[in-house]
Amino acid sequence: MKRSVFLLLAASLWLATAGHAATRPHYGGALRVELRAQVASLDPAQPETSSAAQSVKEHIASLIFETLVRLDEKGAAQPALALTWQHSPGFKSWQFTLRSYIKFHDGTPFNAGKAVESLLKISHRWRVHAEGNDLLVFESDSPLPNLPAELAQMRYAMAHGSGNTIAGTGPFVVSSWQPGQRLLLKANDDYWDARPYLDSVEITLGRSLRDQMTDLELGRADLVEVALNQARRAAQEGKRVVASSPNEVFALVFSSNKAVVQDERLRETIADALDRAAVTNVLLQKEGEPSAALLPQWISGYAFLFPAARNLERALQLRGEIMVPATLLLKYDFSDPLAKDMAERVAVNAHDAGINMQALGDNLSSRGSSADLQLVRIHLASMDAGTALNNAMAALASVNLLPADAKTADDDTPAALYRAERALLEGFRIVPIAQVPEVWGLSSRTKNWMQPRPGGWNIADVWLDLPQSSAPNSEGRP
Repeated sequence: MKRSVFLLLAASLWLATAGHAATRPHYGGALRVELRAQVASLDPAQPETSSAAQSVKEHIASLIFETLVRLDEKGAAQPALALTWQHSPGFKSWQFTLRSYIKFHDGTPFNAGKAVESLLKISHRWRVHAEGNDLLVFESDSPLPNLPAELAQMRYAMAHGSGNTIAGTGPFVVSSWQPGQRLLLKANDDYWDARPYLDSVEITLGRSLRDQMTDLELGRADLVEVALNQARRAAQEGKRVVASSPNEVFALVFSSNKAVVQDERLRETIADALDRAAVTNVLLQKEGEPSAALLPQWISGYAFLFPAARNLERALQLRGEIMVPATLLLKYDFSDPLAKDMAERVAVNAHDAGINMQALGDNLSSRGSSADLQLVRIHLASMDAGTALNNAMAALASVNLLPADAKTADDDTPAALYRAERALLEGFRIVPIAQVPEVWGLSSRTKNWMQPRPGGWNIADVWLDLPQSSAPNSEGRP
């Protein structure tokens, strides 16, 4: 499998370089990870209360659980726990053939029946049943052309059990778990796709970005989050910094039940006044892209069709045509320092157009918000355009911010997706501002880190450059 092939390549490299130990993969060691969010549950089917926590949860879950299908770097569906799949001519029926002899970490055999149990934990648009041990059948009254990409999302990962006893089939096994505080994972010696190099992964939750960077500098952490506005400086100081492609979007969402923001011209005034370039260049230190589209260009291919340049002249013209409220209340996630800075910049831009706006931090997971508009951060969670757009809509719907007349694309072609996204953004109820990547800092002893383009980790392929006295031989397990 993938790491077996890599071992052969690594061995060839070692022979070609006369056995330089620094280039040779090692088994053993503990990778120390620090994160800001406080994840409450490991169950991939149970959503977290914030976008930041949900993103982190999906990264952690990817070490423990696996999906039926995975997406490669080009967004094409590849086998994971399912070996093959086929669909009916109209895409209303799919059959997935599963791998045999796979077991959950608790020893329970993985089969089609267990897959059905796992899939039924989360709402979906299809019916699923097992035929024997190795065949899953999905059926729907409407076409499902995008089903493999949809099933590649971590929320559809295969899990057995619940709570602290939940088990997956992935490369690492839960050793101890303190919700919201600490997670210890150990290598799955019986993993079907070859044992990870690492012996364990130690994950500490609830660490501030400043504390994470301090621990990285002092050699107490191997993988930490880096604030977007600090990434360039950290790299200039010689720290190892890696980034994904943009996989989250910041957007303004106007309330549907506040009379003061029902005039479309007011919403358009604020949209035209936004200085997205300044947000990206100053606040994000160029770690991100200004955009008036929900989906990044690298995912959709059509983001450039949504004009993102500031038009203050047009904003001032519209301002003269409307009744302006005394003050608009803009709320943002109080736990996200970047959201605070961005909301305050939005308020300044609105003031440039003659609109008074107050930015206030709040818990946006609360459904009873009194805001006239909110600044939301949406994790797209897929490099497939149709799936990512559906994820954005689901995120808005989960906090009652999705327009009532919003519709998904009628198919997954670029033209259909563009029409669906354009329809969602018409009327300026939703106003994207910027798309941002995730950025990580790595210790010098972390080897073979290959940052996945859509975000996440490749920890199952990582090894540590350990002192010779403690580094096990790569030709056998420690």
